[in-house]
Amino acid sequence: MKQNIQARSGNRVVITYDGNTIGAMKSVRMNDDYAPEGVSGIGDIHMIEYVPTVARHTLTCQQVVLKKSSMRMAGIAFENGDAALQGLVFDVEVFDKDDGTLLKKYMGVSYASGDVEISANAIVISSGQFNALDTAGTSI
Repeated sequence: MKQNIQARSGNRVVITYDGNTIGAMKSVRMNDDYAPEGVSGIGDIHMIEYVPTVARHTLTCQQVVLKKSSMRMAGIAFENGDAALQGLVFDVEVFDKDDGTLLKKYMGVSYASGDVEISANAIVISSGQFNALDTAGTSI
């Protein structure tokens, strides 16, 4: 018998703070933008190169689930502007579900914005947007 697994599916996304896993994300959209700026010569309208100017790593997620507390109690989502000034950061790691390989990691992640939806006969849903200082991993 031969096992035919050629595509990754059902990966695990975890939130780590101070080296400890404190939660997970139900879904995450990861965006890496290097803000390329076009370079041309004087008197020439044709681009000769696109130079990266700043690395922006953005994570957008739905339903962040923490093990023992809410996002606000853990300091991941801020209660108010004063809490935002504390500068707390964490990491987000994506692992292969089958063999546990680390596929992608975002370091120095901080909360940017988010919302909470409360509706009848449904669970409370939190979504958020986060910014990361750096990223590593080539498997995704």
